[in-house]
Amino acid sequence: MDDTWKLTVWGVRGSAPAPEPDYAGYGGNTSCFSIERGDTVVVLDAGSGLAALGDELARREVRRVDILLSHLHLDHVMGLFIFPLLHDETAQIHLYGRPGLGWALDSLAGPPFWPVGLAQCRAAVQVHEVRAGASFTLEAGGAPGLTVAAMEGNHPGGCCYYRLDWGGRSMVYALDCELEGDMDVRLARFARGVDVLIWDAGFFPERLVRGWGHSTWEEGLAVGRAAQAGQVLMTHYGRKQSDQSVQEQERLAQRADSRIQFAREGMVIRL
Repeated sequence: MDDTWKLTVWGVRGSAPAPEPDYAGYGGNTSCFSIERGDTVVVLDAGSGLAALGDELARREVRRVDILLSHLHLDHVMGLFIFPLLHDETAQIHLYGRPGLGWALDSLAGPPFWPVGLAQCRAAVQVHEVRAGASFTLEAGGAPGLTVAAMEGNHPGGCCYYRLDWGGRSMVYALDCELEGDMDVRLARFARGVDVLIWDAGFFPERLVRGWGHSTWEEGLAVGRAAQAGQVLMTHYGRKQSDQSVQEQERLAQRADSRIQFAREGMVIRL
């Protein structure tokens, strides 16, 4: 089996999709990333970008997908409603998230908010509730040894950050995140030595609003440096962050440190 990781960006926005032309360069879908190694597919968050990923997986006749949900704010789960594999009776969908995930999804994905609930989907859907500090192994796609660790984040309503270790490579997914107290120290410890840290750059540094549960690329770079991460991938741009403004921040960030990249929909990173 090929040991290379393929990280693909499917959605980069926070709070709401941004379909207007001024956002098309980086992409207008909300948070969604996929990790593939061999036949194994792991998805990070189920924002509106999950729709395009789902079409691709259906075309390739992928039959098992594991989806790690950071939290249940709508921009991170809205893609579940239109995920085509949920309606494939041969598919297995495993959903992971914080305690209460099963009840919350049953409430959200069904009448009166949506005509079909998870129980009515034709796929075999399993919900796994993950507690902070837990670690578990995915046997997805017949590729043993993919270890997932969970850390409680700092975001209104709660949030879960994930670390994936697999075949000598590693990454941390840390959306949505506000640094206060010792969160930066704990996150740097959690992300120690990872190949990629995916970071919440929901605010430009000069516009950061405390208490909203988000961060900046400068804070992400500081955590990445402390963790000795190989790359820091910025994402979760707000609606006030047009392509032009994100591009300006990207130039500033890359002058500060070449390990920074800003995510664009369709971007593929191989590890």
